[in-house]
Amino acid sequence: MLLLLWTLIMTPFASANQGPFMWGVGPTISTVALPAQMPFNFPDEADALNFKGTGGDVGFGVHAVMYMRHTQRFGTHMWYHTGANGYSSPNLTLEYDFVGSSANNVAFLGGLGGGFGSQSWENDAGDKLSMNTFIARGQGSVNFRTHTNMFELAVFLNMYFPAGSTIERADGRETEAAFVIYPQLGLEFTAYFGDFKPPRKGNNKKRRNRRKKRGGRR
Repeated sequence: MLLLLWTLIMTPFASANQGPFMWGVGPTISTVALPAQMPFNFPDEADALNFKGTGGDVGFGVHAVMYMRHTQRFGTHMWYHTGANGYSSPNLTLEYDFVGSSANNVAFLGGLGGGFGSQSWENDAGDKLSMNTFIARGQGSVNFRTHTNMFELAVFLNMYFPAGSTIERADGRETEAAFVIYPQLGLEFTAYFGDFKPPRKGNNKKRRNRRKKRGGRR
């Protein structure tokens, strides 16, 4: 579904034979500020088995962005989140950002995104709580760019919508567990590498005129 959405979004640009205005890809590092221990609450089934929340978490990933004009960019974001008490969480989102203002190569952005992933925790007895999730994402960021690099600090809010939760006992038994929607508010830093030099106005027109002149010579 997400790949189909991405294709529908990008098709008009591709059909217009328009290359990206600017683009970049780079590593990310992130952490969750709220809740201090993830999640806010475990389901009753997990509480009964003494599962503990995760603090001191860290996420590592890759973020790719493509600007189609000064005020609009699309991105795809993959990251792996880990922490105490056996916490593990791979995720993928697609995003759209709008550039609110920019000056002197510094820009402020706001955006939305959506995706999917999974999360899991382990307790001292070797039991494992796992859930697949859909993600709704909101983000605000500030970045500074050169011609070939861009450095970005973002505040993000991820809302997790569990699609199913199970507890796998150490003896191999599995039971379903209820889970509620819960948010994560965090910080993320990204260092991009790519082409962040906007094309000059009129360059395409000049190139077309030069081609016409060369074609008309005998």
